[in-house]
Amino acid sequence: MTAETATFRSSMSVLRDGLFARFMLAEFVSMIGAWMQTQAQQFLVEERAHTSMQQALVSFSLMIVIPFFGPWGGTLADRADKRRILFVVLAVQATLAATMGVLVQGQWWTFWHLTIVAIALGISHGFEGPAYSALLPQLVPREKLGAAVALDRSIFHAARIIGPAAAGIMVAHLGTASAFYANALSFIFPLLILCTVPPRPRGTAEQESRRRTGFADGWRHVRNDPPTFRMIEIMVANSLFCSPFVVILLTFYARRTLGMDALEVGWLMSLTGIGALSASFALLAIPHRLRLLFLRLGAVLAGAAMFALALAQTFAMAAVAFATLALGLNFLFGIGNQIVQERSPDEIRGRVSAVANLSFLAVVPISGILAAALDIWLGMRTALVVCASCYAVTAFCILGRRWPENSPTPPQA
Repeated sequence: MTAETATFRSSMSVLRDGLFARFMLAEFVSMIGAWMQTQAQQFLVEERAHTSMQQALVSFSLMIVIPFFGPWGGTLADRADKRRILFVVLAVQATLAATMGVLVQGQWWTFWHLTIVAIALGISHGFEGPAYSALLPQLVPREKLGAAVALDRSIFHAARIIGPAAAGIMVAHLGTASAFYANALSFIFPLLILCTVPPRPRGTAEQESRRRTGFADGWRHVRNDPPTFRMIEIMVANSLFCSPFVVILLTFYARRTLGMDALEVGWLMSLTGIGALSASFALLAIPHRLRLLFLRLGAVLAGAAMFALALAQTFAMAAVAFATLALGLNFLFGIGNQIVQERSPDEIRGRVSAVANLSFLAVVPISGILAAALDIWLGMRTALVVCASCYAVTAFCILGRRWPENSPTPPQA
């Protein structure tokens, strides 16, 4: 048996815990619904938008509020009952999805409605992300935490394959509102599973005291732990130069640059999930000693894919390029999140997770606006070349140095 096979089997053993397995299944269903809504919203905006800037502004509204509420959400996740936090935010998200379904079905929606809903979703995500990350140690043993993070990413990207394609089919046959209704219904499963999660065991007096400290304690851990800080750096670079073309501008690129219809766009977005899912499964088998190699490989793949998108003329070429881009980025984001979570003390995990989330969520709103501005000024293909060139230089500066992953793991208080 190879070391990689042993690593993969050991990682998959995390599913032997029935509660974690049920939680992942519920998360899978919910994420399919979330991707359906994301794709349906992009269809709505593209139908009425005159430029890609309007799509970027809607995404900006969703993400720009998260940096303001994320630190509060991280602090609350370490102090309060994470199950209750998640129950409230998921119920809010389900209500928002159903509300948008009604507005779309009645043809009453405007960009203002999308913006208000995006802001409300952004606030809820500011509390959801840290609480979700802080809940994982209650579901799996600490030594399985890296595997749980990788498996969670696999679930996310498997849903990314199914959700947009399902949205394309539903929008084509049942109307755009159906995707929002489907997302609202998908929240039933995680809400039910949360009711079965037991409360967190009480820690030592020192651990409980540290849970009551401020957000700055999480930032100090990130800044003073070299492997964690280096991962934050590369995730910021990914978010600044690459992510806008996948998260925000994919629909505009496909429809305005390549002339695809709604169904083709749905399939294109789903096919990008294949690359991301492949990377997520690979994380389950990558030994620690090979992480730097795969980080560098991810950066090379992401940069090359950006240049390929600038040259693509057909659906097939664009699909391969987006799949490659997703593969590369998810090696980087996936390994990054594994390292961040493995090295975080449980009692400040919510705050550390909030800092890690900011490396994406505080950057993409701005980078999305900048990418859209480049599209308007220079055209989409030239914008891709400019961002790919900047990314190649930045990634080389970050990953070209010796990786400090062998630094001692911070002690648990």
